[in-house]
Amino acid sequence: MNLTFSSEDIPAHFKRKRILMVTNTPSLRALHASFLRSQGFEYVFEAGNGIHAIDMLRVQPIDLIIADWQLDELSGLDLIQTLRGSVALAGIPIIMLTTKRDLPQVQDTIKEKQTDYLIKPFKTAQLGMKIVMTLATTEYSAPKSVTEELQILTMQGAVPILTEQVRYKKMA
Repeated sequence: MNLTFSSEDIPAHFKRKRILMVTNTPSLRALHASFLRSQGFEYVFEAGNGIHAIDMLRVQPIDLIIADWQLDELSGLDLIQTLRGSVALAGIPIIMLTTKRDLPQVQDTIKEKQTDYLIKPFKTAQLGMKIVMTLATTEYSAPKSVTEELQILTMQGAVPILTEQVRYKKMA
């Protein structure tokens, strides 16, 4: 089966959606972000782990998160639970990237509203199609700013400070 996907398959208004790619593998993060940009997505942000993703969400409105299940510092499950516990971000659509051995846990988590998954390895065309389907089936509208404190459940309510990387992006 040969899958094809091109920028013509993406409605113009989807290309202005803000997408956050979260994975701790720099080469994969760069590959997927580069693919999205090549397809015309104008706003693709990257985070190297779950903590950086939380920091990014505090300073940048995001319309869709694509996150690896296995993240350093804060797992994909912890990221989902943190977002679903937020007033402002509870409805944000999330696509989890997972291996087959993680699949049973991911499927249990899919019960959460607006969460989907993609099994690794996958073709970039599959990622593109999953993004378009997810954006087409959600009514989520990213808040201009997040004023609530996002409580990370696995850290006993501790809220990490903004990392230098995100602080720099906010000032730029």
